Amino acid sequence: MYLSWVEISRSAILHNLRLFKRLVGNNVEVMPIIKSNAYGHGSAEVATIISNEVNWLGVVDLSEALFLRRMKIKNNILALSYVENDLLKQGIKAKIDLPIYDFETAQQINRLAGKLKQLAKVHIKIDTGAARIGILPKETVSFVRKVSGLSNLKIRGIYSHFSAAEENEKYTKFQVNIFRSILVELKKNKINIPLKHFACSAATLVRPESHFNLVRLGLVLYGLWPSDQIRKKIMRKHPNFKLQPALEWKTKIIQVKEIPVGSKIGYGCTYTAGKKMKLAIIGVGYWEGYDRKLSNQGVVIIKNIKCPIVGRICMNLSMADVTKVKNVKPGDEVILLGGGESADQMAKKNGTINYEVVTRINPILTRIIK
Repeated sequence: MYLSWVEISRSAILHNLRLFKRLVGNNVEVMPIIKSNAYGHGSAEVATIISNEVNWLGVVDLSEALFLRRMKIKNNILALSYVENDLLKQGIKAKIDLPIYDFETAQQINRLAGKLKQLAKVHIKIDTGAARIGILPKETVSFVRKVSGLSNLKIRGIYSHFSAAEENEKYTKFQVNIFRSILVELKKNKINIPLKHFACSAATLVRPESHFNLVRLGLVLYGLWPSDQIRKKIMRKHPNFKLQPALEWKTKIIQVKEIPVGSKIGYGCTYTAGKKMKLAIIGVGYWEGYDRKLSNQGVVIIKNIKCPIVGRICMNLSMADVTKVKNVKPGDEVILLGGGESADQMAKKNGTINYEVVTRINPILTRIIK
């Protein structure tokens, strides 16, 4: 195994999930989103932690859904974004809920379900303004009617996705109103779809009218805020509403050595030691997901002391100034993320968002539930 690993806090995941279950109340179901390796936290690990707490899990595609079935996860699973044609038969047999946004796919699923003598469960995806996957609002009623006519399909849900719930209140209201108008039209046409879901993490926090009867929890499940704007807004209203970050990313020191003043460190000689320095070479690089943009600006924590990254991040190695750390030696633990260096802080240095920081931690690295 690699020298870098990820630790996941069971108690933090459960704390965050239960916080939101209380927020939305008993009449709204919660669907944790564990796509993209559970935002870097480990999909099998997170699913194992929460499987007894919820009915639904959300993933991106059939590959992820079928992986969870192989891991003996029995919850309802919805593939949110797309389905791979060569996996459709397996998906239907494994009772995965499938997204529908074009009639050709609906017909294909219907044919396969008929051959398998099963009823395939589907959710209709509506594009209310994100211009991604989905049926346009004006086409929805006629599309749902056509899909309803397919004898081997059961429509279990209808859903959409926000474009800017974190930052654009006006546009978010616009999207909610479109979705509501679609539901009204469906009701007028005596079409009843059991599950109606729209709210992402940010909308769940600040737009209760978007909850309908199911919400999709992504980033907040892992103890991270969708934006600082949302965090400040919630903390003003609910000062005790505390998310708990669930992830710590660690590695170990491989070597410690004294280098003289004037030494060049790393590829490209981008750092010159301005003093005699104690240097630690640590077992992580950009292959593991430790972003190269952290070169000469990242921070790691060793024995509770923040130590700056010096020189360029390499593919599998990085260098840190450990001059201030006493009794430091090879094998000592290094905290890359967590313990005082947050995903938000790292994202700011990288010029990105906290979503990307955690999601891009290499999925091959071991995830350990603590």
